[in-house]
Amino acid sequence: MENVSNGPEIARVLRQLRLAVFRGDVEVDAARLDSWPPGARLALDQCARRAQARGHRFVVRATPRAA
Repeated sequence: MENVSNGPEIARVLRQLRLAVFRGDVEVDAARLDSWPPGARLALDQCARRAQARGHRFVVRATPRAA
């Protein structure tokens, strides 16, 4: 998932995430969500709830820091 911050791009990424939830487990890089507005984050939370209801994992992982 690429780093996006404008409305149409966020909507596209959310559609991709919803599709991924139906296919199986999902992992998202937290750094890519930093610039998302609150409404998009709520939609992301809804994706996580859907994944849990389907028995899949939805994980937001912190970006590893360079040593």
